[in-house]
Amino acid sequence: MSFKHLPLLGTAEIIGALNLNPQQTSAAAAFAHQLARTAWRRRAPHRSGQGYDEFAAGVPDCAWLTLFEFGALKALGRHHEALLLAAASRSAHRRGRTADG
Repeated sequence: MSFKHLPLLGTAEIIGALNLNPQQTSAAAAFAHQLARTAWRRRAPHRSGQGYDEFAAGVPDCAWLTLFEFGALKALGRHHEALLLAAASRSAHRRGRTADG
């Protein structure tokens, strides 16, 4: 799987921290890109002219790393931890939007 949009330093840190093998690393990267593509397909109508690469380039590094770590935890069979990470990420995102608004 491509690491084109994944921030390499942060990705490497997650790989090392979770001790991922090449297959798990590939699965995590594929999962991150799959979720990003799903978000791209579901984007707002006013952004419908935007291609995937343009959309992916606009995804913040922290979001890419969260997607990658979620996929890595799932590849390791640590589904509960992956769900906790997703819940914490959603909560932080909602708080961030509320504070900005």
